[in-house]
Amino acid sequence: MFGRGVIFKQGSRKAIPLLETTQSHTTDELDPIGFLVPLMGKWKLLSLATVIGALAGFLISQLMPRVYQSRATIYAMQSGGASSLLRSLPVPLGAIGTSGTTASYYAALLESETMFRNVIARLKLTHIREFAGEKPDIEEALRRLKKRVDVKEKRDGTVEIMIRCQSPYLAARIGNTMLDCLDGMVVTSARRKVAFISARLEETMRDLRKAEDDMRRFQEENDIALVDEQTRALISELSELDGRLLALDVELEEVSSRLTNSGDLESLIDDEVRKRAIESSRNYVLARRAALQEKLTRIPHVAVEYARLQRRIAVLNKTFEILTEQYQLQRITQQGEDGDYQIIDRARPNTRKVSPRTAVNTVLGGALAFTLTALGVTAFAPVRKYRKG
Repeated sequence: MFGRGVIFKQGSRKAIPLLETTQSHTTDELDPIGFLVPLMGKWKLLSLATVIGALAGFLISQLMPRVYQSRATIYAMQSGGASSLLRSLPVPLGAIGTSGTTASYYAALLESETMFRNVIARLKLTHIREFAGEKPDIEEALRRLKKRVDVKEKRDGTVEIMIRCQSPYLAARIGNTMLDCLDGMVVTSARRKVAFISARLEETMRDLRKAEDDMRRFQEENDIALVDEQTRALISELSELDGRLLALDVELEEVSSRLTNSGDLESLIDDEVRKRAIESSRNYVLARRAALQEKLTRIPHVAVEYARLQRRIAVLNKTFEILTEQYQLQRITQQGEDGDYQIIDRARPNTRKVSPRTAVNTVLGGALAFTLTALGVTAFAPVRKYRKG
């Protein structure tokens, strides 16, 4: 065992005592209660700071501009083709969602710059200080409007539009104007066909008027009585064949389109049979028309020119009839076309503000003031320690 001993320094008889090898260790640790003592002594200061902070938060909230929120919702209807495709997949529909890309399409339109510019133009937002600032500026209004509109696409196929403005009524007007503009921006299959057929109808009407004017001038300049009854019958039959050929071409194109896009075996068989029947009728009409045209070359020049004008008018009339029928059909289809959307909720003025939140700001102001004051008090107060060991 080791005990207390002495050693002798070399060259000296003076003894130096040895320290004990085992010692008691002592450490100083912070006293948690020591932090609370200065705070308890400054409770009046802390209370005053809390009241001042809460009052500052309340006053700032009162000075901040009030913001109101309006909400509109649309439902993007799933297209029939996409729905059948989803049902045929060997996975649950919930795993992939049911809204497909239809809702994304409408959400993209609602967030597009074209949409925002249309809204700015309709509501004249460049003359409203909240959007234009000091002077009318469409780019500034566009930037501010984008910040105040939030479009959310949900998993159930709905698209939600939230608009925040300093006026609840302006917020509702912006939301409803977006819904009104959306209808004009959506391009469905039937709408594209309607636009195309409408343009063709106008073109056909112009051509028909011109052909009728040419026929009128021809009749005034020539003696139509010279055209005998046999020639008139030939011309009439040729005109009828031209109309039948035009109708067969349209029907053949529709059947070919169905054969390309349809996936139903029974429908494919029916359409294939129908296609062969149409092709057979078309070949017969072509052969008969060629024979009549051969006869037409042997009649006088006046009769040939009369036949050409008469056939052109007949073809244009038949074209106009087919286009009109197709136009009406596509207009009906457009009303119930898959992939359309339905407005669930239009925007309504909500007079309950969403910002600033006065109660929250008041509480946060008081809490922040209390925390900063408490930190300041403890920073300059002496820290109590206690000895351990």
